[in-house]
Amino acid sequence: MFRRILLPVDLTDRHQRSLEMAARLARHEAGEVVLVHVIEVIHGLTPDEDRDFYGRLEKNARQHLEILGQFLTQQSVPWSVRVLYGDRAEQIIHCAEEEHADLILMTSHRIDLTGPIAGWGTLSYKIGILSQCPVLLVK
Repeated sequence: MFRRILLPVDLTDRHQRSLEMAARLARHEAGEVVLVHVIEVIHGLTPDEDRDFYGRLEKNARQHLEILGQFLTQQSVPWSVRVLYGDRAEQIIHCAEEEHADLILMTSHRIDLTGPIAGWGTLSYKIGILSQCPVLLVK
Protein backbone atom coordinates (compact mmCIF):
# COMPACT_ATOMS: atom_id res chain seq x y z
CA MET A 1 0.00 0.00 0.00
CA PHE A 2 2.66 2.57 1.04
CA ARG A 3 5.77 1.55 -0.86
CA ARG A 4 7.23 4.99 -1.47
CA ILE A 5 7.12 7.19 1.62
CA LEU A 6 8.15 10.83 1.53
CA LEU A 7 9.47 12.04 4.89
CA PRO A 8 9.98 15.84 4.97
CA VAL A 9 12.18 16.98 7.86
CA ASP A 10 13.77 20.13 9.15
CA LEU A 11 17.14 20.09 10.90
CA THR A 12 15.81 19.58 14.41
CA ASP A 13 15.91 16.34 16.35
CA ARG A 14 12.12 16.05 16.75
CA HIS A 15 11.54 13.57 13.92
CA GLN A 16 12.50 10.29 15.58
CA ARG A 17 8.91 9.05 15.97
CA SER A 18 8.16 9.89 12.33
CA LEU A 19 11.36 8.21 11.20
CA GLU A 20 10.49 5.07 13.17
CA MET A 21 6.96 5.04 11.73
CA ALA A 22 8.27 5.48 8.19
CA ALA A 23 10.72 2.62 8.72
CA ARG A 24 7.99 0.32 10.03
CA LEU A 25 5.63 1.09 7.16
CA ALA A 26 8.35 0.76 4.53
CA ARG A 27 9.62 -2.52 5.99
CA HIS A 28 6.08 -3.92 6.09
CA GLU A 29 5.51 -3.16 2.40
CA ALA A 30 9.07 -3.75 1.13
CA GLY A 31 9.08 -0.04 0.41
CA GLU A 32 11.50 2.83 0.63
CA VAL A 33 11.76 6.21 2.30
CA VAL A 34 12.65 9.47 0.58
CA LEU A 35 14.11 11.93 3.09
CA VAL A 36 13.34 15.51 2.04
CA HIS A 37 14.60 18.84 3.30
CA VAL A 38 13.60 22.16 1.77
CA ILE A 39 15.88 25.16 2.07
CA GLU A 40 13.78 28.31 2.01
CA VAL A 41 15.18 30.86 -0.39
CA ILE A 42 15.64 34.35 1.05
CA HIS A 43 13.74 36.91 -0.99
CA GLY A 44 16.26 38.77 -3.12
CA LEU A 45 19.08 36.25 -2.54
CA THR A 46 18.82 33.30 -4.90
CA PRO A 47 21.07 30.24 -4.65
CA ASP A 48 22.88 31.42 -7.78
CA GLU A 49 23.64 34.79 -6.17
CA ASP A 50 25.22 33.40 -3.01
CA ARG A 51 26.47 29.89 -3.69
CA ASP A 52 28.63 29.81 -0.54
CA PHE A 53 25.75 30.61 1.81
CA TYR A 54 23.30 28.17 0.24
CA GLY A 55 26.07 25.61 -0.21
CA ARG A 56 26.69 25.59 3.55
CA LEU A 57 22.96 25.18 4.20
CA GLU A 58 22.77 22.29 1.76
CA LYS A 59 25.87 20.62 3.23
CA ASN A 60 24.33 20.80 6.73
CA ALA A 61 21.03 19.44 5.43
CA ARG A 62 22.71 16.51 3.68
CA GLN A 63 24.72 15.67 6.80
CA HIS A 64 21.54 15.68 8.89
CA LEU A 65 19.68 13.52 6.36
CA GLU A 66 22.61 11.11 6.24
CA ILE A 67 22.29 10.56 10.00
CA LEU A 68 18.57 9.84 9.60
CA GLY A 69 19.38 7.56 6.69
CA GLN A 70 21.79 5.58 8.85
CA PHE A 71 18.87 4.73 11.13
CA LEU A 72 16.90 3.51 8.09
CA THR A 73 19.88 1.42 6.96
CA GLN A 74 19.98 -0.21 10.42
CA GLN A 75 16.29 -1.02 9.93
CA SER A 76 17.02 -2.56 6.49
CA VAL A 77 14.97 0.12 4.74
CA PRO A 78 16.17 1.56 1.42
CA TRP A 79 16.29 5.34 1.39
CA SER A 80 17.26 8.31 -0.71
CA VAL A 81 17.71 12.04 -0.15
CA ARG A 82 16.24 15.12 -1.82
CA VAL A 83 17.39 18.62 -0.85
CA LEU A 84 15.23 21.24 -2.52
CA TYR A 85 15.06 25.03 -2.64
CA GLY A 86 12.00 27.25 -2.37
CA ASP A 87 8.68 27.33 -0.55
CA ARG A 88 8.46 24.32 1.75
CA ALA A 89 4.84 23.37 1.07
CA GLU A 90 5.12 23.85 -2.68
CA GLN A 91 8.38 21.91 -2.95
CA ILE A 92 7.13 19.01 -0.81
CA ILE A 93 3.96 18.69 -2.89
CA HIS A 94 5.94 18.77 -6.15
CA CYS A 95 8.47 16.29 -4.78
CA ALA A 96 5.70 13.87 -3.79
CA GLU A 97 4.39 14.01 -7.35
CA GLU A 98 7.84 13.60 -8.93
CA GLU A 99 8.73 10.72 -6.63
CA HIS A 100 5.33 9.05 -7.13
CA ALA A 101 4.95 8.96 -3.36
CA ASP A 102 2.24 6.74 -1.92
CA LEU A 103 2.37 8.58 1.40
CA ILE A 104 3.73 11.77 2.90
CA LEU A 105 4.58 11.13 6.53
CA MET A 106 5.44 14.15 8.61
CA THR A 107 5.96 15.32 12.14
CA SER A 108 3.29 17.70 13.38
CA HIS A 109 2.71 19.55 16.60
CA ARG A 110 -0.18 18.92 18.92
CA ILE A 111 -3.01 21.42 18.52
CA ASP A 112 -4.13 23.32 21.60
CA LEU A 113 -7.84 22.48 21.71
CA THR A 114 -8.61 25.75 23.49
CA GLY A 115 -7.49 27.67 20.37
CA PRO A 116 -7.41 25.19 17.46
CA ILE A 117 -7.57 27.79 14.71
CA ALA A 118 -4.04 28.94 15.57
CA GLY A 119 -2.57 25.81 13.95
CA TRP A 120 -4.32 26.10 10.61
CA GLY A 121 -1.49 27.90 8.86
CA THR A 122 1.13 25.29 9.64
CA LEU A 123 3.14 23.37 7.08
CA SER A 124 1.43 20.10 7.99
CA TYR A 125 -1.99 21.69 7.46
CA LYS A 126 -0.98 23.01 4.04
CA ILE A 127 0.46 19.65 3.00
CA GLY A 128 -2.63 17.83 4.26
CA ILE A 129 -4.90 20.05 2.16
CA LEU A 130 -2.78 20.22 -1.01
CA SER A 131 -1.36 16.71 -1.24
CA GLN A 132 -2.68 14.39 -3.91
CA CYS A 133 -1.59 11.33 -1.90
CA PRO A 134 -2.38 10.34 1.69
CA VAL A 135 -0.70 12.27 4.49
CA LEU A 136 0.09 10.81 7.90
CA LEU A 137 0.83 13.28 10.69
CA VAL A 138 2.83 11.96 13.63
CA LYS A 139 2.41 13.91 16.86
